[in-house]
Amino acid sequence: MHGSKEEIHQKIIALLESQIQQAKHDLSLAKESRDSDTKSSAGDKYETGREMMQREMDKLSASVDTYQQQLFKINNINPGKSTNFITQGSLIVTNFETYYMAIGMGQMQIASETIYVISPESPLGALLMGKRVGDTVELRGRQINIKQLI
Repeated sequence: MHGSKEEIHQKIIALLESQIQQAKHDLSLAKESRDSDTKSSAGDKYETGREMMQREMDKLSASVDTYQQQLFKINNINPGKSTNFITQGSLIVTNFETYYMAIGMGQMQIASETIYVISPESPLGALLMGKRVGDTVELRGRQINIKQLI
């Protein structure tokens, strides 16, 4: 295990902050585009274009909200905290993969290692919460053995 919990935690925060900035930038560009679009003689085409642009802006705005909620959640996790059972902020080494219990982000590369960032609400996260080293959970026919908690 080359990546520490703090490294993983900071990389998640940096990624979320980057996603927030990108989504805000895209939202700003979409607003500019919508506002600069002049009404043409083909009114229906203009209205359809504005409606599509509004949908895109709504989607981007929802993305910003989601990323900000995830950032709030991750900022409330103390990566320095260590427990003998799985909780938010646990780094879990199993016989298959390594998981960081935080938010649902999926696969990340940290110091040439693959870490799966999962939320306690995910199917696997829900099974793992509260478990200890030596415990086994089953998901989709796979026996996942908890080898180490960091």
